[in-house]
Amino acid sequence: MQKIEGELARGPEEAGGAPGAARDVVEGARGRTAAARLRAQRAACLLIFLANGFCMGTWVTRIPDFKRALALSEATLGNVLLAPALGAFVGMPLAGWLVAHLGSRVVAVSAGAAFAISLFGPGFARTPVELFLVLTFFGVSNGVMDVSMNANAAEVEEAWGRPIMSSFHALYSAGGLAGAAAGGALAHVGVAPAAHLSLAAVAALLLVGLLSPWVRPGVPAPEPPRNPFALPPRAMWPLCAIAFLCMFGEGAMADWSAVYLRETLGTTAAFAATGFAAFSMAMAAGRFLGDGVSSRLGPVAVVRGGAVLVTVGLAAALVIGRPIAGLFGFACVGLGLSCVIPTVFSAAARSGPTGTSIAAVATFGYLAFLGGPPVVGHIAAATSLPFALSLIVVGAIAIVLLAGAAGGPAKAAEGAGSVAGEGVET
Repeated sequence: MQKIEGELARGPEEAGGAPGAARDVVEGARGRTAAARLRAQRAACLLIFLANGFCMGTWVTRIPDFKRALALSEATLGNVLLAPALGAFVGMPLAGWLVAHLGSRVVAVSAGAAFAISLFGPGFARTPVELFLVLTFFGVSNGVMDVSMNANAAEVEEAWGRPIMSSFHALYSAGGLAGAAAGGALAHVGVAPAAHLSLAAVAALLLVGLLSPWVRPGVPAPEPPRNPFALPPRAMWPLCAIAFLCMFGEGAMADWSAVYLRETLGTTAAFAATGFAAFSMAMAAGRFLGDGVSSRLGPVAVVRGGAVLVTVGLAAALVIGRPIAGLFGFACVGLGLSCVIPTVFSAAARSGPTGTSIAAVATFGYLAFLGGPPVVGHIAAATSLPFALSLIVVGAIAIVLLAGAAGGPAKAAEGAGSVAGEGVET
């Protein structure tokens, strides 16, 4: 680089005689520098997703310990666990408003630090009310971080010039698995929940702090919205519907897959636990592969094809009614839904201001993720669990019909794509 700058200082004739050659050298150097910077921004955003998943996985593994420590009944624990959901419902729309005003990097880094700090809270709670309050802060910071890091990922993807959103969500899944695995290991050797959460909080806080200079600077919206809780424009309703239907299926799998295998099909508890594992592993694998598939087939084909896989796989499993078929069906749901949310987030980012658009889609999806399992339970009580789980099949059919919205409006990517194409590979 010093050599190049010296050549420029001497002028094109002294540097080599040909003005065009000197200009090509400079432009090539600038292109390589921009490509390296973009790779660093992608890596930083990937690790932000990893940190978010790690924090979530860490908390989930220690919920039983706090239930015992505070002598919470199942009903009381259920009420306490509403706090992160309520917090997220406030945080997600607020995040869209903040991103539109401040840019995604400021919000993602600040929320990431707040989310890491929120892990300290449960260790200081001595009553259910105190735990509810600290988990509300946990939920707000997670909701803001979720939307802002997805907004930043969408901006990196636009500059990259090719689909890469699934890779970010794959790192979230990996972080969740890592957090859960570490939590299980530390719980097994007797590390206290408060100490475990504090260690995880420090690690996540350090990671977010170290990454902050490398996160892609976000651009505030030219005309940011005044009301953070306004309904999304009508053009985005199909994307919100796809997110709702997808997250309904994810929530139902999280809460009811093991129950279906254990109580409906009569398997052992150990075998029943593999139901959600099959779903989760297939989803993680699909997200790691999703960007390449999306580059070749396009976003509409990815969403529609995934929904068809869910429809056929789960319907066949429910009709056959055998344990192995159940595992196959749950894996089909995980693989089929794996790239739907990343693709919808990318489409939302192309449909309007990145932060507010992703916030709208994420809020509708999160509503279904939390509300879906109780709906399945009530319908199962009135009919049967296989019939209730068939709602996922119905939702997948609806996604097939709505998949055209996943293409979103095309954005001119000549300038951004040329930067990504200069020495950057997925």
